[in-house]
Parts: sequence; C-alpha cells; structure tokens
Amino acid sequence: FLEQRKLKTTIILLCVVLVLICVLVSYIARSLRIRKQNNAILMLKNEMLNQQKTEIETQRDEIEMQKNEIEIQKNIITEQWQEVETVNKNLIQSINYAQRIQRAAVSKIEEVRAIFPECFVFYRPRDIVSGDFYRCGRCGKYAVMITADCTGHGIPGAFLSMLGLSGLKEFMVTEYDAENPGIVLDKMKEFIKTTLISSQKGKIIDDGMDMTICSYDFEKMIMHYAIAAQTAFIIRNGEVTRLKGDPMPVGRYVREKEHFQSFTIPIQKGDMIYTFSDGIQDQPGGPDRRKFLQKNLQALLVSFADKPADEQCAILDQSISAWRGNTPQIDDMTLVGIRVG
Repeated sequence: FLEQRKLKTTIILLCVVLVLICVLVSYIARSLRIRKQNNAILMLKNEMLNQQKTEIETQRDEIEMQKNEIEIQKNIITEQWQEVETVNKNLIQSINYAQRIQRAAVSKIEEVRAIFPECFVFYRPRDIVSGDFYRCGRCGKYAVMITADCTGHGIPGAFLSMLGLSGLKEFMVTEYDAENPGIVLDKMKEFIKTTLISSQKGKIIDDGMDMTICSYDFEKMIMHYAIAAQTAFIIRNGEVTRLKGDPMPVGRYVREKEHFQSFTIPIQKGDMIYTFSDGIQDQPGGPDRRKFLQKNLQALLVSFADKPADEQCAILDQSISAWRGNTPQIDDMTLVGIRVG
C-alpha cells in the first residue's frame, strides 16, 4: 500500500513538473515572440528615423543651396537697382536740363506782359517737360500770341514742341505773316510732316500739333487769327464769342484740306481773349471722375472775365485743383488770357 501511495505521489509530482515546464516553455516562447515583434518594430522605427534624418539632411542641403541662390540673386538685384538708380538720376538730370531749355524757349511772363500789359499764362505741364507751348512776339505793328498742344506729353511732346518753336521762329517773322496766320500754319504743316517723315526714313507719322495764332492790331482794333483743331473764346460784357478755325491739326490728317483759313475779327477795349490746349477740359475729376469739359471751362472763364488778370489765374488754378482732387493730372494744361487795352 505504501509503495502504491509513493508511486502515486511521484506521478503527481511529475505531472506538476511537466505542467510547470509547459507553462515555462509557453512563457518563454511568448516572450521570444514579443521580443521579436518589438525588435522588428524597433528596426522599422530606426529605418524610418534614418530615412527622416536623410530627408532632413537633404532638405537642409537644399535650403542651404536656396539660401546661397537667394543671396546671389539679392546681390544681382542690388547691383541692378544701383544701375537703375544711376540711370534714373542721369535721366532726371537730363530732363531737368531739357526743362530749362524749354522754359527758355517759351516766352517768360515778363516778356508777354511787355507786349500784353494785362494778361496771364496758366501753364501746368503734366511731367517735368511739356508737350504744350506758347510764344509771343512782335511782327512789325502786330502783337502775336501763339498757343500749341503737341501730340503726347512728357519727353516726346517736349521734343515736338521744340520742333514747333523752331518752325515758328522761321515762318512767323514779317507783318505779312502776322496778317496771314493761315499761311503760317500751312508752312508749319509741311515743315512738321517733312521733318518727321525724313527722321523716320519715310515712315508715315501721325504726330503733329493743335495750334492757335492770334495777331493783334491795336491801332485798327482788329485781330487776325488761324486755328488748327482748337477753340478760342472772346468774352465781352459776359457774352462769349467762340472762335473756331479748321478741324485739322498741324501735321498729317485723314481729312486734310489743302490750306488753313485766316480770319479777321474786330476787337474792343476790355475784351478778354482766351486761347488754350485741351488739357483742362479733358481733366477727370469731381465725384464721378468725369471730364471737366469745355462748356464748364467756358462758364468758369465767364464768371471771372471781369476780374484782374492775376486774380483770374489764381481762381483758375484753385478751381482746377479742387476739381482734380486726388485724381492725377492726365495731360499738359495751358491757357493764356489777354485783355485788350
């Protein structure tokens, strides 16, 4: 009996040991599997980290290259800007010099008042130099005033204005010229067309100028005038006489006529005679940014025509500035007012 009991105990112990061994083997196998999985995950993470590190290093190198390129571009832009500044400075100096030449070519207000004692000149270039010009002088007994508006403004307009002044110096000389301003415009037209075509090697050029020539004979109290594509006003006791000549400019024109017309009109003491370019009437302004228009210019001139010349000029300046507001000036502005004495 004792031996059987001992055998039974031994078998039980062996079973327990076997169970423990199985549990231990299972635990060890599970631990190894988990460790293998963790190692695989760790290796994957290491690979990802290495890849990210490589990407970061590549991006760093690219950023460094871009930084160097930006620095190079910055230096290039700085050099180009300095070149532009130098060119701009030289250009402005040249334009300012051209302005002095142009100012010397047009009549000074003192010269105008030596011929027309009560007058004013409203002269406002859009840029430093102007495509508008005016010129006064004497041809024998005649006092002559010329206003002109050349194609364009700024430097191109200024060059054309100097060409116009050069032609007038040649063609407006004698009393005959003053008595026949239409003939002067004819000569100017051919001069402008020939000069521009020859300068462009035969190419057709549409540039030209609008011009008004008024020749005053204060002994006979008459005025000879010719007008190319402009309008002039005579205001007498609040009444307006509009002077219109030929619609074609001085230069090439589609509906060109052979000759400009000359007109003669009586004048009276106290008359205000206004000649002008289209810069004022075409200037946008007001709440709707619309053009000032010639009818409003006419009404404005009528409103102050009885006032002294300097006061008229001041009112005109204030009125145009108020109309413009913050709107940029779009064209050269010229208006000459002369009172017949």
